[in-house]
Amino acid sequence: MSVKTAGTISAAERELRERVVADAAHSSAMEGLTASPEYRADAAAFVAGEYDADELVARTRARYGLA
Repeated sequence: MSVKTAGTISAAERELRERVVADAAHSSAMEGLTASPEYRADAAAFVAGEYDADELVARTRARYGLA
């Protein structure tokens, strides 16, 4: 998994990540689900560029024993 350090993504990439996370949250809410505080923290770190989407998925899967 490729892990990026904070500050290495462009403003456009950050906007895209914010939109993707917001869309996922909306989709989950439409299904009656809510994101855990741990996931929200991971998603915020993803948006900030601390790591990539693969790492976000890996962290989420590991949290629920799906790794």
